Amino acid sequence: MGGVGRIQLAGDGSVSRLELFLDLIFVFAFLNVTGVTAEQLNPAGLPRGLLLLVLLWWCWASFAWLGNTLRLDRGVMPVVMFGLSAAMFVLGLTVREAFLDRPGGLSGPVVFAMGYLFVRATVLGVATLAGTGPGRGRRLFLQAWPLALAGALFLLAAATVPGRIEDPVAREWARFALVACAIVVEYGGALLVGSGLWRITSIPYWAERHSLIVLIGFGETIISVGLSQGVAVAQPLTPAVLAGVLLGVGLAGALWWTYFDVARFVAEKSLERVSGERRTRLGRDAYSFLHLPMMAGLIMVALGLKEALGELRMHSDEVGRGLVPLVLYGGVALYLLGLILFELRTLRFLGRSPLLGIVLVALLAPLAPHLPVLAELTLLTAAAAAMALADATVFRHRHRRLHAQIAPVHEQAGVTPKELFFDLVFVYAFLQVAALMADDPTWRGLGRGLLVLTVLWLAWAGYAWLAAVVRSETAVVRLVMVTVVGLTALITLASPQAFVGALGGLPGPLVFVGCYAVIRLLHLAAFGLLAWQAPGWRTPPAGTALPTLLALALLLAAALLPRPVDDIRDFTPAQLGLWLLAIAIDFAGNARIGLRHLRIGSAEHWTDRHGLIIIIGLGEAVISTGSAVVYTPVSARIIVAVVLGTALLASLWWIYFGWDSTEGERTLAATGGTRRTRLARDAYTWLHLPMVAGIVLVSLGLRKTMSVLGSRGFFEFGPPPYLVGHVALFAGVLLYLLGDLAFRWRMTGRIRPARLVQTVVVAALLPLTTSLAALLALGVLAVVCLGFTAFEVARGHERAGVRPVTAR
Repeated sequence: MGGVGRIQLAGDGSVSRLELFLDLIFVFAFLNVTGVTAEQLNPAGLPRGLLLLVLLWWCWASFAWLGNTLRLDRGVMPVVMFGLSAAMFVLGLTVREAFLDRPGGLSGPVVFAMGYLFVRATVLGVATLAGTGPGRGRRLFLQAWPLALAGALFLLAAATVPGRIEDPVAREWARFALVACAIVVEYGGALLVGSGLWRITSIPYWAERHSLIVLIGFGETIISVGLSQGVAVAQPLTPAVLAGVLLGVGLAGALWWTYFDVARFVAEKSLERVSGERRTRLGRDAYSFLHLPMMAGLIMVALGLKEALGELRMHSDEVGRGLVPLVLYGGVALYLLGLILFELRTLRFLGRSPLLGIVLVALLAPLAPHLPVLAELTLLTAAAAAMALADATVFRHRHRRLHAQIAPVHEQAGVTPKELFFDLVFVYAFLQVAALMADDPTWRGLGRGLLVLTVLWLAWAGYAWLAAVVRSETAVVRLVMVTVVGLTALITLASPQAFVGALGGLPGPLVFVGCYAVIRLLHLAAFGLLAWQAPGWRTPPAGTALPTLLALALLLAAALLPRPVDDIRDFTPAQLGLWLLAIAIDFAGNARIGLRHLRIGSAEHWTDRHGLIIIIGLGEAVISTGSAVVYTPVSARIIVAVVLGTALLASLWWIYFGWDSTEGERTLAATGGTRRTRLARDAYTWLHLPMVAGIVLVSLGLRKTMSVLGSRGFFEFGPPPYLVGHVALFAGVLLYLLGDLAFRWRMTGRIRPARLVQTVVVAALLPLTTSLAALLALGVLAVVCLGFTAFEVARGHERAGVRPVTAR
């Protein structure tokens, strides 16, 4: 991969951005598993949730095997992948109805079974047609296809047969047994057939793909921490809630450390020592099989944190709370067990900190049901943190030997795991702004959300500049990142109260500004420490911190202003003025300072980091959109809206990641010195903000479109119920297009005529479609954007030739 910890999402032998988009949709499905299990947190509901997770994991594993064989971002494969993304979106929506159908829509179990069959058949069909070895396609057809079809038939039977059983208990047992049979057929068949059907052709890709899904699993855990307090709901911010959130993030960070400190990279080295069928068998066992208990453990941890923190929100301090402590502690134990087996299979040793972690969790688990929530979380987080401490003390000799197996690389070109973990949480905070605006669908709410988004972007951009200078995987840097992630989680909770606090808790504006100030001050301290430790680096004077400090002082003044009413949706003109002045000073002041004291070491890393923000934003827009209909029965309208929404996001993906996606990197690499810094500041720090804001607005528009599908028909005319939502959908695409045009012009000095025409067309459609039904307006926008995308693809084929689907 070219570097320890590198996650390079482009090029041969690595995970494409398109696959990351698909993985983020899997996160939505996993989140829904957590949600449906939380609704039925009992001895029957938890096993049902785990069964669904096992099925979804097998779907994902088939994509990993396919991506290891073929380039999924070449030829016609992007079209196929986005079609599968829409199918996975529908599958994720029907997770809540996989066992229990809801009246008023299509049969949820049947839709789930058909979606599973479609995904598995499409993946196997592509692999069969593109068979990369002698007789490989024929062997896949004869051996893999019957197993997949048998598993799908069991799911179809689980959807239809139990309905004929009158006894409700027997009906549920029959459905449970049939789903379990589908799992046995799929996984058992993979063992019986053996490892001869597939080949690991790219070790970096294989290890990287699985590390990404684990990273996304940790991101999902942080998202569950936020969801425990409600989506963009201004709940009172009590000290107990804030402490619980920090403990939850600390637990996720400690578990993240156990995988990405050593195990992930040393295991990759183990794959390199074997070849042929032995390598494939090792990859199947250690990754396809043994990563499943790790992911299941993370799902249980996410569920346990969501329930435990939800109890803190309800001011519950009771003990003996049923399954919640068992789920939380059991999830940590299951994750560590999977990690131990993973290390045993790849590294062939047993011991070290994960074994100590299981012992500690086992000792503490009997106490947990008898403790208050905060004490329960504190003990579990302390046990997880003790593993990192043990690696630095008790197991330091073995730990150092393992680290020595990882070749040190001082300048890494790619995005590191800690940066992607950091970005996942920040993008979730960005998308929570869409939920915030959805809760107040007025022009005032729109402006309030965009102000919050802008200050969050400034914080993220500061750390992007820091990472461009400090390319380090040291313990101190990781600890700072986990701390900032915890503070970001608190900001996410406090963002609905950024202007006016809710009654009954801490002052929301002060909590928001306080956490934001600590994040920015840590950033300043990191730069100061760098200047002190690196004599060759140009030391900035103390005055360089003045714009940031002045902006923070203005935000603090806005938080302290008296408010005549306690309405969280209101803000005074004085507050608005102080926020705008703070943002202006932050932008202008730090822009001048950056030119004198900042440098971009790796153009590849810089462009990848910002590309990741765009792709993660598009993926998490799916999660935000789906959250609007998680409690609505699946209907034909919802399926059509899912397809149209995915098509719209696919066209936005193409706008940024199409044929000319590397132009920015090449231009930045060809420049140097202050000119490179100015170019990076203008094109990325400044001009990526309107694109991110556009994604947030599109997310808001899709949420509002999905939220009214239960009350209107396909072509029912009349003004949309939320005019701001309609405007946000079209204006979001328009803002994204304008941001892309400005970005390309700043980097290359050229403007693409087709993109300019598309921008004009979308702008004209905004007022013309206000009288259309929400679903029809979405269809018009998606078709127009897809039409321009098809035109660009055709022109690209004419200029560059059709890029075929290639094997790795």
